[in-house]
Order: sequence, then structure tokens, then C-alpha cells
Amino acid sequence: MPTEDAKQREYSRAEVAKHDSAASLWVIRGNRVFDLTMFHTDHPGGSEILMQFGGQDITDVMRESDIHVHAIEAYRVLKDFYIGEVTADDRVELTLPESGKDEMDCIREEGFIDINQPLFMQMWRSNFSREVYIKEVHRPRHLPRPAVFFANPILEKFTRTPWWVIPIYWGPIMAAILHLGRQYESAQVLCVGVIFGVLSWTLLEYSIHRFVFHYDENIPEGTMSQVAHFLLHGVHHYLPMDPLRLVMPPALSTFLALHILAVLTCIFAPGMLHAVAGGLILGYVLYDECHYWLHHGASSNKYLTQLKSYHLRHHYRDFKHGFGITSDFWDKVFGTQFVGA
Repeated sequence: MPTEDAKQREYSRAEVAKHDSAASLWVIRGNRVFDLTMFHTDHPGGSEILMQFGGQDITDVMRESDIHVHAIEAYRVLKDFYIGEVTADDRVELTLPESGKDEMDCIREEGFIDINQPLFMQMWRSNFSREVYIKEVHRPRHLPRPAVFFANPILEKFTRTPWWVIPIYWGPIMAAILHLGRQYESAQVLCVGVIFGVLSWTLLEYSIHRFVFHYDENIPEGTMSQVAHFLLHGVHHYLPMDPLRLVMPPALSTFLALHILAVLTCIFAPGMLHAVAGGLILGYVLYDECHYWLHHGASSNKYLTQLKSYHLRHHYRDFKHGFGITSDFWDKVFGTQFVGA
């Protein structure tokens, strides 16, 4: 965050216009100047969109539906990068939206946890009502670095999972399970089971996201339930662009996998059991890697671009809809797709 002295500085529009590159990216919004150098790579719409407007006034741009109308949470993130004001000679009269109130003035701040301090103990010692907790944890914040969960560096390591850990951890396990399955069934039967497992994962992905991760308003009152919710999924909505909290830690995914495996053993015989389990693991790995890409990747492919926008709308505009990650198929089946534009 800028210092108090920096916040009092004034900049001419000509000076701001010089900061139009990835090395130094400034913008003007409502006669205020913001330094987005540390943010543009994490911009939900992609870095290339912000780069188009480097050094420019984006007041009207943020309201243009042709690009995408920004939810109030976008203005909440923007204010964290405030560095000063436009000089008096360069100030312009602001046009207010239909609501009659500037978006930056609509941001409501309630006392919540400090993202610059270790998060876990703040949650552990908190005393929020369920209503306040659910509302605040779904208001996205941004840090230019991974958040810190624990002051203890050893405990902290267990909370951080780079995207590449998932295939390295689960790949050999999947291969071993399918190798064991080959002792019971032919390669053709295993292939069918794997395909069934991958397709089944899409429903499991949707169900876990909707009914477990987003238990939300149904969690009991009290700090302990909020701590559990925060660790399981709440932190991901609170800090959606944290690169080390976008894939599930192996300890947690293994715990869930063992419970799923216990159910599968009651349904399938050996061989098909191994194939379906292998398919579910493959589906999970593809899902987690896709999820990471949806937050930090970029592509000119129309389908992938739409999928990215779909998921980020879940984070930045409407967390009660859009539970599909790799596809919106099950949202359409169960009627949980987004409402309106």
C-alpha cells in the first residue's frame, strides 16, 4: 500500500500518460490516480485488457457493457492501488451513473480481518455474526503476493500449493491404480471405466462446489464454523487471485478421495473400481489445473475466454450461482446459471 505522503501527491494527466507499460501501469478513475503495475497480471479480465488503457482515464471504460460492467467489488479492489489525485488544472467533472452516486462512494467497509497479517489467528479470535462473515468473505480483496495464514513458517508451508504439485502428486497414484486394475479387467473395459469416471467427476465437481464449499448461509453461528468455512473455501473468495490457494492441498484432497473411494467400493467390483477411481482422479487433476488457469491464464480461444468470464463472474458478481468450473452444463441442468446480464 502507498504511504500517506504518496497519497497526497498530485499528478497531471500528461504525467500519468507516461505510465502505460507493464513495467509501470497507471490509470485515472474519477480524478484519482491508481498504480496497477502489481495488479495487471492478476486482473480477472486478463492483463491485455488493462494494457489497452495504460496511462488513460478509465472512468467511463469501467461502465461500458461492451467490455463488461464492473461490479462494486472491482472498485473495492481498485482503491487499494490509490496513489494520488489529478492536478486541479486537469480535473474533469464526473458524470454520475443512473443511481446518482459514484461507484467509489458505494463501497461499504465493515471491520473484518487484515489481509496484511496472518489470517488464521484473526479468524480464530474473531466474533463475527454469520451474516457479517458471509457478506465480508465474499467481497474480494487483492494482494500482490500470497497471503500468510500462519506466523509459524512450518505451518505456513502446508497451506501453500503451487499448481504443478497436483499432477506430480496424483499422476503416479492414478497410474498405480490403473495398473492394479489391469489385473482384473481388459484395457478396453478400463478405458470405458476411466471415461465414466471423468464424466462423473463433472457432476461431483459441481456438487462439492455447490453443497459443500458453498454451504454458506447454512453454516452454524459461531467462530469455529466460520474458521472451517474460511479454510475450506471462504479464503478463496476473499482472495480469489492468490496463486497458492487456487488448487486443493494434497492432504485435503486425499482425505476427500478416501471417502469417495469407500463409496465406490460399495458399488463397483475390482477392475471397474480401479478404472472409475482412475477416471475420477484424472477428472480432478484436469479440474484443478483448469481452475488455476481460469484465474491466471489467458487465451484467444472463444470457449476458454467465455469459461473464464463465467467463473470469474461467480467470484466478483454472484457467488450464489455458476458452480460449474470446467463447464456450465450442470448449472443448466439444475437451474443455477447466472440471472440477467
